[in-house]
Amino acid sequence: MAAVEALCRDILARYRIEPARVLAHSDVAPRRKRDPGEKFDWARLARAGIGHWVEPAPPGGDDGLGCSDTGNAVMRLHRQLRAYGYWIEAHGFYDEHTEIIVTAFQRHFRPALVNGRADASTIETLDRLIASRTRVY
Repeated sequence: MAAVEALCRDILARYRIEPARVLAHSDVAPRRKRDPGEKFDWARLARAGIGHWVEPAPPGGDDGLGCSDTGNAVMRLHRQLRAYGYWIEAHGFYDEHTEIIVTAFQRHFRPALVNGRADASTIETLDRLIASRTRVY
């Protein structure tokens, strides 16, 4: 991780990238990439001033939203994911693409449970990230 921190600092300085804009391969290409995965220490990277991080809400055991769910809750989820920067259309249907995007989000920001379902913990963590973003940018 120390080597990753040094490499990130060098790239951020060289290309004048805002530290909060550091992403994972799985955030950019979630259909093709799974790395760096849920075991990557994003919290440590954020403590080093690289990336955007909030303490994730702990999974609570609710089933949340999943494939074939529809309605306002799914529409809100789509809008929040899009507002954060994920490529997703807000159409209110929890389809395979939504599941892939939620899985990528969980790998990066809520790694305690990566299952592609948007449970309360996933949604709360996403809301925290969006709320804290105004303080980051």
